[in-house]
Amino acid sequence: MRAVGVIAALGLALSATGAAARDLFVDNLAGYTIESRVLDAPNCEGPAIPDGTLKTFEQGLCVFHRPARSPADSQRAANLMREAQTRGLPPVHQQLAGLISGLANCAEATRHLDAYRASGNQSRMEQTLFCRDRRHSQADLNAIEWNHALFEYADGLASNRTLDQRLAEMSVCQAGPLSADFDAQCGLISNLSDTEIDAFADGAAGKVIESYFASVESPITAMFSRKLKRAEGLVQSSRAGIDDIKAGADTVNKEYAALNQVYEAARDTKMGPIYNAYREAILRATSILDEFDRWKGGLFITSENINLMPKITERSGEIAGEKTRVDGLAFEAKASALVGDIKRIINADAENRAAVAAFCRIYFCELTNRRAMADVIRTCRRPALANNPLCVGQNGQITNGTLTVDFQGPHSITVKALCQSAGLDPLMTEVNMDPARAASCLSELR
Repeated sequence: MRAVGVIAALGLALSATGAAARDLFVDNLAGYTIESRVLDAPNCEGPAIPDGTLKTFEQGLCVFHRPARSPADSQRAANLMREAQTRGLPPVHQQLAGLISGLANCAEATRHLDAYRASGNQSRMEQTLFCRDRRHSQADLNAIEWNHALFEYADGLASNRTLDQRLAEMSVCQAGPLSADFDAQCGLISNLSDTEIDAFADGAAGKVIESYFASVESPITAMFSRKLKRAEGLVQSSRAGIDDIKAGADTVNKEYAALNQVYEAARDTKMGPIYNAYREAILRATSILDEFDRWKGGLFITSENINLMPKITERSGEIAGEKTRVDGLAFEAKASALVGDIKRIINADAENRAAVAAFCRIYFCELTNRRAMADVIRTCRRPALANNPLCVGQNGQITNGTLTVDFQGPHSITVKALCQSAGLDPLMTEVNMDPARAASCLSELR
């Protein structure tokens, strides 16, 4: 403890020597003045304490100097100063941070010592907390290098905001919680001889004086300088890795573009014949149905525009007799075929509906279901199909959907209406139906 007293006395002597004496020892180190703007900052935040390297440090100063400082304030001030030191501070600021955190920890040690005594020296928790804060305070105060302690308070501040007041608090702390009388109580060995104590004090004083005149750089600053160089090296290696990843991604993208182009060419080559065959089938079916309608309509109409169907109906009995006669004349097979033809003519409407229903199932269930929709839309992009009523647009809906014919005047009907008139379930006349419904729709073609 004598060494600490020598160091404290040396610090007091330095603060009183004036600017000329200070310049002798600073060795180009900038000092620091504690200003009221920092100590009186509202909530220790705001423009008075701007963002930057010293923000945490100045917040710790502000919290420590609060009027009627609470135990929570003392703990927070010590934590802020410890955080500021680990982040890196100039040498002068490091010493002031050590002084403030040491005094804050000493205040906490005093509070726990009072609580321990109030418990009749029975509270082991308060004893443990006292020894912990006492140890932290000793470490902070003993680590101060007074040759770098070029800090002071601004002129005009209150008496409790002066460097003399802080040094007085340090002396009280050395005589109180940091006294060697508590070493045994906190499990420390304190039974050193006077010779050992004198040697230790002389050695410590010699190291401080040697460090003061030689102006050794701060080890914390050197440590963070090394960490900065390591971080810069990591950044460079990370950038190189990112560049390699980008180069690999570019290669993959180029390969994908080439393969996709080959795929699209192969797909269009196969899809073209399918589309052409479908178009030819639809046109042929439309022509057949139109021709059938014309044939059916004029089958029993004479050149004088007389409909023979009523007369044929009236003479059905004669037709039956004629059938018997033909059978007797060995024309049964031909007559049966004629009867079959007549029945098909009579049932032509049903046959037509069945054919239309079959074509509708092929269209809706096979060509416009959800699985084939993308290909149909792509095929319908061709200019030749711009007005095709069966084509599907980019929105997945039939572009026109209206079939128009010119038979004894213009006639038109929508695709859905035509298919539903052929008996097709409305659920089977939807574009983009799901695979299950499309399979059910096609199953009725078998």
